[in-house]
Formats: sequence, structure tokens, C-alpha cells
Amino acid sequence: MQFQFRCAGQLLFGRGEHRRAAGLAAGLGRRVFLVTGAASLAKSGVLASLTASLAERAEHIEHVTVSAEPTVDQADSLAKQCQAAGCQVVLAVGGGSVLDVGKAVAALATNAGAGIDYLEDVGRGTPRALAEVPLPVVAVPTTAGSGSEVTRNSVLKVPELQVKRSLRSDLMIPKVAIVDPDLLTTAPQRVAASAGMDALTHLIEGYLSTGAQPLTDALALRGIRLLWQALHRLADCFRGRLASLHPDMYEQLALTSLWGGIVLANAGLGAVHGLVAPLGGLCNVAHGDGCACLLPATFRVNAQALLSRQPQSPARARLAEIVQLLTEGSDDVDAAVERLASLRKELGILGLADQGARQRQFEQVVRQARGGSMRSNPIVLTDEELHLILESSLSS
Repeated sequence: MQFQFRCAGQLLFGRGEHRRAAGLAAGLGRRVFLVTGAASLAKSGVLASLTASLAERAEHIEHVTVSAEPTVDQADSLAKQCQAAGCQVVLAVGGGSVLDVGKAVAALATNAGAGIDYLEDVGRGTPRALAEVPLPVVAVPTTAGSGSEVTRNSVLKVPELQVKRSLRSDLMIPKVAIVDPDLLTTAPQRVAASAGMDALTHLIEGYLSTGAQPLTDALALRGIRLLWQALHRLADCFRGRLASLHPDMYEQLALTSLWGGIVLANAGLGAVHGLVAPLGGLCNVAHGDGCACLLPATFRVNAQALLSRQPQSPARARLAEIVQLLTEGSDDVDAAVERLASLRKELGILGLADQGARQRQFEQVVRQARGGSMRSNPIVLTDEELHLILESSLSS
């Protein structure tokens, strides 16, 4: 048995831990490139507290905001701004897009060339490898889904190609990750639902992945069980059956999102993420929403393909374990698929058609889906099977 395990250099978890971000960032560099979202951090009062704390410790603060899923050109522009300001450390506080921008800026600020040179699967052959160590990154997530605070990649849009692709390197794993459940409490339920389904997909796909290993297995199985419970509580809030989440549920969302990030960084993912990247680029489907839509059909198609073509695959036993977790002990794959689909609807996440996806786009989606995460799916799926997943995920 051989495996390696990647994680942030320092990991802090707990309520109130975000207050340590300024001190830890300033300890890595006196000139700070601060990346945040456009509004929510300011509304909660966290931004004012953070910048005041930074002002006491830092020589210079270069503050930028990210309001949408980042593009490769945006990453290039911000990296130049970071260089011009002489920044020595990147502090990224926000959702997955904010953290991805922070990591990309840190990498591109110390490496020559344009971001497109380093992206995977953009038709330029093997991507350029990072030659220089990026600036240190302190990553503080405010949503529970992407796990970007402990991963080694940054997902960027390439608008001219209508795709999302990864800039990836072990050097990009943040120096410090701070996961504070208190930061999740101000996220709209809609955002929390989408992020949570992304995290659930990370855990399920990571457990089924061809890159699964003992440490990720332990996190994935425990994580699926905890997150399944927390997402149903969130659905109760969404439907008005529960006034608010108990603080323990925010801790479960934060913890399982973190575990999902560790799992994907070390085990890889699968067909859901292989498909959702071009789907997001072509159809502007939000990442977490797309994962929620694709997960039930992908689970079913993987189960059918394994049964028909690789009945002896160890992935079948892994899939059966997940079925039992989702159905409280049943061996019924269809029941597990139905529960995944039902949870998506309970969380108010629309089907792909209602998000703007059209069947005529699926040929291009399938063509662009073969790289990246698709490589670690437990079985190689045919084009017809990928079309079936997309078509099954269209309706609400």
C-alpha cells in the first residue's frame, strides 16, 4: 500500500478562530493582499474587525473584492496588482471563489507568464508547472462547501473557451487554514444549501474514486453520515419546519466541508465534477447547484455500469456502503438515488433546465468533460452514459 496525504500547513478549527487571521497573516508578511467577497463580510461586521486588526499589525493592506466566479484574466490582473503593491502574503476570507482567487493570485504573483499557461485541459498540451513557491496564503472560508482552504487547486473560468479549469499544484495548498463555524451563520440558506451539496458530492465521489486511500476513506464515511444529517436539518429550515439551525449543525457543516476538501485534495473526485465544470462554463450553472442536480443520476449510472462491466470491482462494495448510509441500512440503490434527488428538491435547488441548461448543449459538455475529475471516476463511462446523466438531471 502506498499513498500520500496533503493538507494545509497549519489548520485551526473552532468558533471564534477567525479572529486569529490578522495576526497569523501579518506573521507571514507585513504587506497583506486581502481578498474578500463583495458584501456579506462587510454586513456582518467581520470585515471592519478584520481590517482594524490588520491595521495594527501590517505595514500595508491591499484590499480587493470578488463578486462572481473568477476568470483567469481576473486572476492575472489581481496578481499584477499584488506584485505592484509588494505584497508578501495573501489573506483570503470568503466563499470558494474568494479562496480560489487568493490561491491563484499567490501563485501567479511569483511565477512568470499568464494564468492560462498553467491551466489544465485548455488545448495547450501539458500545463506549465509552477517554478517558484507562491506567496503564503491564509484561507478563511465563510461557506461550507468548496473545501478550498485545504486543496491544491484554483478553479477559474476561461470565458472564450466557455469552460472552468484548474490551476493545480501541491505548492498552492494554503499555509494556514482557519475554519470557524461562526462565519457560516450569516450565509443565506440558499447559499448554504448549494455549498452543502458540493461538500456532500466531494465526500461521496472521493470515497468511490480510484484514488481513495485509508485516511480519506475514514473522513469520507464519517463525513457523509454527519453531513447527511445536517443537510436535512437545513432543509427543515428552508421549508419552515425549523426556525434556525442549532450551533452544533453549523459545526457539522464546517467540519464536513473541511473533510470534503481534504478528501478531494488527496483522493480525487469523479463524473459529477467532470461534468459540472463544462456545464458551468457553458450554461452558467452554479457549481454547488450543478453538483446537487448531477449527483443522483451519476450515482445510479455508476452503479449500473459497475454491475454490468466490472462486477468484481471493489468500488461496488464502497457504493453499497454509501447506499446503506443514505437509506438507514437498505441495499436499494434506487432508494438512495431517490433520497439524493429528494434532498436536492427539499433544499430548493432547481433542476438543470430551470437553471438555463439545454439538451442541445450536452454534446459539447460531454466533449469537454473527459479531463480533470473524470479521470478518477470508479469506472470509465461512455458518452451515452454521460448524456444519460445530463438528461436525467434536467427536470425539476
